[in-house]
Amino acid sequence: MEEVTTAKAIDDEGPSKIPSHEVPEIDVPLRETEFGGIRFNAVTSFIGVALLWGFAIYCMATPEEALANLIELRQNVAKHFTWFYIGANPAFTFFLLWITYRYGHIKLGMADEKPEFSDTEYFAMIFSAGVAVGLFFYGVSEPLWHRASHWYVEAGYRSQDEVDQWAIMLTAYHWGLAGWSPYCVVAISSGLASFRFGLPMTVRTSMYTLFGNYTWGWLGDFIDGFSIVATVAGICTSLGLGAIQIIAGFQRLGWFGIKETDDVASLTSANVMVIWVITILATLSVVSGLHTGIKFLAQLGFGIGMMLLVLVFCMEKTHFLLNLMVQTLGNYLQWGIFLLPFWTDAFGQLKDGEGRSPEGASATWWMDSWTVFYMAWWTAWACFVGLFIARISRGRTIKEVVSYCFVAPMLYSIIWFSVFGGAGLRQARQATELTLLGETVYNDTTHFEVPGNPLCYRVPQESIMNEFKNVTFFESVMPGVTPVCKFDTKLSTSAWFNVLYSFSFPGSDSDESEGFGPFLSALSIVAVGIYFITSSDSGSLVVDHLSANGRKEHHSIQRIFWAFSEGAVATALLVAGGADALSALQAASIVFGLPLCLFLFLMCLSIKHMCEFADANPDAVELPDPAIGSWDMPVFGGIFNILEYVVSIGHVHEDRVALGMHLPTSFQFFGFFTNLFFPFVSLWKILNLLDPKGSHKLMNGIVVTVYFLSFVTSIVMFSMSGINFGYTSFGWTFFLVNTTMLTNIRATVRGQFSIRGNIVGDFFASSFCYPQTLVQIQLQFESFDGAELKRTTKAVEA
Repeated sequence: MEEVTTAKAIDDEGPSKIPSHEVPEIDVPLRETEFGGIRFNAVTSFIGVALLWGFAIYCMATPEEALANLIELRQNVAKHFTWFYIGANPAFTFFLLWITYRYGHIKLGMADEKPEFSDTEYFAMIFSAGVAVGLFFYGVSEPLWHRASHWYVEAGYRSQDEVDQWAIMLTAYHWGLAGWSPYCVVAISSGLASFRFGLPMTVRTSMYTLFGNYTWGWLGDFIDGFSIVATVAGICTSLGLGAIQIIAGFQRLGWFGIKETDDVASLTSANVMVIWVITILATLSVVSGLHTGIKFLAQLGFGIGMMLLVLVFCMEKTHFLLNLMVQTLGNYLQWGIFLLPFWTDAFGQLKDGEGRSPEGASATWWMDSWTVFYMAWWTAWACFVGLFIARISRGRTIKEVVSYCFVAPMLYSIIWFSVFGGAGLRQARQATELTLLGETVYNDTTHFEVPGNPLCYRVPQESIMNEFKNVTFFESVMPGVTPVCKFDTKLSTSAWFNVLYSFSFPGSDSDESEGFGPFLSALSIVAVGIYFITSSDSGSLVVDHLSANGRKEHHSIQRIFWAFSEGAVATALLVAGGADALSALQAASIVFGLPLCLFLFLMCLSIKHMCEFADANPDAVELPDPAIGSWDMPVFGGIFNILEYVVSIGHVHEDRVALGMHLPTSFQFFGFFTNLFFPFVSLWKILNLLDPKGSHKLMNGIVVTVYFLSFVTSIVMFSMSGINFGYTSFGWTFFLVNTTMLTNIRATVRGQFSIRGNIVGDFFASSFCYPQTLVQIQLQFESFDGAELKRTTKAVEA
């Protein structure tokens, strides 16, 4: 395998259009293979190809088994990690607010660089990549879903007005700051690393301040490889949703012979066909480049979306929608920033037999299918959208990036869902009203029902009165907005088109084929298709960069390959899902998004490090070596250096060989396995090194004895869990005792040698990585000569 030195920032059209005073690119020892003019990272690409195509083949070969396993995985992840998904998001949100307040003036680039795109182009491209077809798929249906399923609905003491407002509120929360915070974290971290400090624009680079030179080796390869997998999984969720929505539109319009009565197999085939048509179009777009195809389509899609928004806003009950916007914004500021971001519905998720409330509890599936899915979906998309935003953010300050891809989309989402979701809620309420009116006036609840469609009702175009009693039963105040429809969860994709078809004026209320419904529906299908293409082409561009180490130039075959890979995985998910395709799509995001949550926390820490350095050194164009002031052997080094030798097939880059990263030493190798089974032996040695005069031998002996007893007891308790699961609790308790003791020792050593770090890092290193941590501490003592060790020991004692 050929190793070369390269560090190219993301571009896609040959010569960069950035001014000549840009930050100089830094050469770093990345792994790269060249084959027939195609240059790529073999390890990163192999991880992506093997997992994605293996997954696609598995889903298409055994669809029923694949669906069952995906749903089971989704349920297990949601069951055990809801707290993590939910709690992580507000952490990102508040971190971004703090970093903007403290370091908002720092640019993603040199101080005198100018933005590459205008503000309008910038926002349109961000929005097109960040939300895509979801606005259309969930624009009407999500609030209608929530009015029948969230916890306030089940409580029994809320009015319908409160229930409906909370339905809009939940939707705004899912699409507001919570959705955009992961994007911003990736965008700022990768943008700073690349445009401010000249490093390649990849996910691994965002964590350079934490991993140092390991960023360019096996660890970075694994990070980028898994980022490719998670990115494609997130994109495929949107591709699947887009295909389902487009086919629903075709059914309503009667295009291409697709009927609402078609069976599941026919609809699945139609969905697959749509995906591949869009994939081909997206491939043409991504091959044409960022400044040509992607920018144009983003602006076009955003423009059509705005046109639909204004048309519906004006055709519907406008002052009601304005009231709803203001009311929802107020609710969001009150509940959407502090309450909902931390809401895990802990009691509502209890099942029967676990203490579930006999009444008033929300459905147990609600959190999994909605909030957890959304947090996972945004996280799975974070690498793709974040890198794309970073790519177009050169020359902008952190404050600008946060404003355009954090605050502005939140406000736009509130407007969008207030208009479309508000229209859907109002019309569903009016349909219920017409049911009661038919019963009251005509003694027939179906009097206003549209023939052949039991969900929709014709709105009388004139007022209905009792002339003898001079009583008005119904006053016609919105002539032309008819029919109005109730919501059926089994036909959720039709909700969007039901609203559009309600604007039938100036036609009669007896013929829904007249009016603006067909035009608005066709326009929305075009918009969905464009957003569909922009998601696929932007995703393909980013995945291509990840597989090619962030190179400026790459072969068109690479772009085509990754675009088709996305289409293959989306096809596999739809085939596996069949009638339950949405569950398969949701499961993919929830499962693959979990590890990326951890990446995002590491990126936040890296952003802090880069901002501190940039603020203190405004003219610096290169980050300092993270190894300076750190442990001589990181916890991901030592025994794990074997992975570098393996993935390099024995041909490790000379830079990594010089740094001792190619193989573990004999001490690192045998020390790891000794510590794995007999950690108390190394612990005794470390305590003696901390106490060279032997002043605390008795206490050291007590500490080692307690550690030994806790270690043995934890193993015994875990092994007895098959007899009685209660023993597991004792196992974890003694495990945490050992972790706490080693955490304290590591923090003491870190302070003695003035090593950067914090107690959180000490805790995680001392838990599951305890064999490495013990080796790490011993090597740290060995690296200091006796005189220096004596001085540091005296300083600690003083």
